[in-house]
Amino acid sequence: MNTLVLAIPVIALLVVLYLAMLLGWRARKRRQAGFAAAAVTPEDAGALLFEAPMLYVATTPAKKPLERLVLPGLAFRGRGTFIVWEKGVTLSINGELDVYVPYGNIRSIGTSTFTIDRVVETGGLVRLDWTTPLVGDEKARTAAATAGATRTEKKVILAAAAAGDRPAIADIESYVRILDQVDSARVLSTVQSHLPASGTPTPGTDTPKQEGQVA
Repeated sequence: MNTLVLAIPVIALLVVLYLAMLLGWRARKRRQAGFAAAAVTPEDAGALLFEAPMLYVATTPAKKPLERLVLPGLAFRGRGTFIVWEKGVTLSINGELDVYVPYGNIRSIGTSTFTIDRVVETGGLVRLDWTTPLVGDEKARTAAATAGATRTEKKVILAAAAAGDRPAIADIESYVRILDQVDSARVLSTVQSHLPASGTPTPGTDTPKQEGQVA
């Protein structure tokens, strides 16, 4: 009896924590409803170049590695496959919708050491920096565009929207851990070689600073 009495507050606390997490997750999902990352791999993606087993870690706003985005197909960590096509890449996570990113939407590819819930050796994560369209009404798109932004950054985005420059796209970063080092080097070099101007950023483009070297 005494054991049951002691257990009840613990169970109640766990239930409250679970409900708080669930409500927080749903609220985050509503705030980020303007993102539309999931995309079926098109038939004209070109030849399949290779597939690499991976652990998908997270997707975040550009330069905000600690702000998780809850995007269709990219909301949950899991094992899957990094698929490289002639015209783009597919992030295929087990049990989730595939996410196809054409090379024209990829800003850069490089390596990172950390993101949400994950710290690894230098260059242990492959970071795909890309652009996704925003959908929905102006409120949904603006909320998505300001995800993870500082107060100053939000002011700039909101001022631009008020002036008629409403957000239509967002720069984001997806982090994966390629399970084999040889595959990791191959992903980096192959994707980079298919980017416009052989992966060289356009002057003035604000792309993340890369860590490590492309083998």
